[in-house]
Amino acid sequence: MGFSLVPQNARELWKEWELRFLVLLSLFLQLTLATQGSRRKSMYKYWIQVVVWTTYLSADSIATLALGVLSNHLANIKEAKGMIDPKSQITAFWAPIMEQYTLKTEEGYRVSIDEVTEVPVPEDLSLKISQASDGEKATTLVKAYELFKIFKLLFMGLILNSGDLEASKRMFKNPDAMDSAMAFGIVEIELGFMYDLLYTKSLLLNRAWGIIRWVINLSVPCAVLVFFSLQDRKDYSKVDICITFLLVIVAILLEIYSVLLAISSDWVDHWRLQRPRGSTISSAVAFLRICPHKRWSNSVAQFSLLGLSLRKRNRIFRKCPCLAKLEEKLEKNFCIDYKVFKTNVKEWILGHMRATVNDLERKDGLKIGLTGLKLEASEVLKRSNNVHLNWSVEGMEFDQSILIWHIATELCHYKDHGKRQDQISDDVTNYKMCKLVSRYMLYLLVLHPSMLPTGIGVLRYEDTSVDAQKFFEDKLAVSSKKENNIISSNVKKWVKKLFKKEEHALPSSQCCKRAHKSTESRDLCEVCHLLLQVGTKLPTRKIGGGKSRSVLFDACHLAYQLNEIESKNFGRKWDLIGKVWAKFLTYAACQSNGSKHRESLSRGGELLSHVWLLMGHLGIADPVQTSEAQCITKLILN
Repeated sequence: MGFSLVPQNARELWKEWELRFLVLLSLFLQLTLATQGSRRKSMYKYWIQVVVWTTYLSADSIATLALGVLSNHLANIKEAKGMIDPKSQITAFWAPIMEQYTLKTEEGYRVSIDEVTEVPVPEDLSLKISQASDGEKATTLVKAYELFKIFKLLFMGLILNSGDLEASKRMFKNPDAMDSAMAFGIVEIELGFMYDLLYTKSLLLNRAWGIIRWVINLSVPCAVLVFFSLQDRKDYSKVDICITFLLVIVAILLEIYSVLLAISSDWVDHWRLQRPRGSTISSAVAFLRICPHKRWSNSVAQFSLLGLSLRKRNRIFRKCPCLAKLEEKLEKNFCIDYKVFKTNVKEWILGHMRATVNDLERKDGLKIGLTGLKLEASEVLKRSNNVHLNWSVEGMEFDQSILIWHIATELCHYKDHGKRQDQISDDVTNYKMCKLVSRYMLYLLVLHPSMLPTGIGVLRYEDTSVDAQKFFEDKLAVSSKKENNIISSNVKKWVKKLFKKEEHALPSSQCCKRAHKSTESRDLCEVCHLLLQVGTKLPTRKIGGGKSRSVLFDACHLAYQLNEIESKNFGRKWDLIGKVWAKFLTYAACQSNGSKHRESLSRGGELLSHVWLLMGHLGIADPVQTSEAQCITKLILN
């Protein structure tokens, strides 16, 4: 008799409950996928992406495994007894339900070649709204729908008609006809349309066959539930009966939930606008809008190079390269902050975008392209009589300029923090927007470099971080000999990578005297103070080695130049920095690829996607079609 590590009773118990466990686990995964999958549209949290992706990969495998175990179980019973006993018949009934769950994860889209008819952009989109639907929201929705039919081609990297671009540009350039709230509202709805088209079934309810399909999908499990309720169940196990009822009821609830989500979409709202006032169907749909409808996260990610260094903790897996990389990745994601995308941010961005388009038109006439846009940051410095700052943008890779200006903006922001109290509102707005856009661009550079123009930004960022650590180690060594109490205990621990949040006693000998909301904020002031001293004493490009990709000291020198030039004019200084960041944001958006924006829709959306589509509406979109007829790719629902 052989020896077994698992007792006989445990093996018998597992044999009896194996199929039940797999079925219930598959049901749980399907519920998780159905309820959490739709939250990707409006949530920026990293955990939701991990949960949905893991559940998606596991759901199909578990369902397939359960079907395999079920088939093997039934085959063994039939081989042993010559027929399937009543107790096993009910488990055979689970197979079609499990198969339905498996097929749900395989629904998708196919791309085929078809000829698409050009749909011109109407001059007055508000005329398409029925008399029953007055209001700014209805106007915005109709405009977004008509524009989406044209500009959805950008997401596939396809060509646009030049006439459509001109009509859209006239609409979005006029500040009297379209304010920032409406402009970004239209873009927000368009991106929501694309998300629904790619990731949901909302579009099915706009077609008769889609409604018929849903009715069939709902009526079949309802009929099965009624039939099974009337069936004699005395020969079946009570556990199997409960599992069967649970499977059928959950299948019905999932169908109802999917329709309620679809009814809450902008597709159905636009469909209601076409119905007459007070129609029964429209009223019923409005009554069923019980699910919350949020188009995107409405947040702007923030990432600070110095802030990440201050939050670094002692690396547990630093001796294991594989785990150390994973720890570093998680550390970056946990150090991301988010700011609400407020109205003043929309006004600031749209104002700079319109100014950029006007500058390009004056310079190149009707020819608006990316070539002229690339030189806009340099033109800003030249027009402000700061030609000597051109070294930070001209002749440099884009990612290098972002890093230099990001660190310089952080240092200038720290230096001018106490001066903003007595400034006018526009100057304070520029002061805040510069920091917001600066940290957002670094977030893209470090976490999503594929959305920016091709470069070695990640490598340059890592070299700069290493250079900063070496600098503070040297600073600590020198300061410890002269003034033991000059540098704070937290900065010492940052240099040594041994931070502990509970130790935050910080002397204010050399940094600012103002109150801080957190320990990290106070430590950041100390760091900025030390880096500003570098900018006043050391020449740029001579500190780092010849093969180093670090831009730390270049950024310190740029901050020194900005503070010297505009030391007596707070508004002029931050207006200049704001214009440069606006040009960076616009150029990055126009250089990005439509496929990357499609991907960003499933992680809560990105500000860059909104700017990218808005720049397309303002007439800057590549490529542009000038001929009338063209055979292009069409996205077809499978």
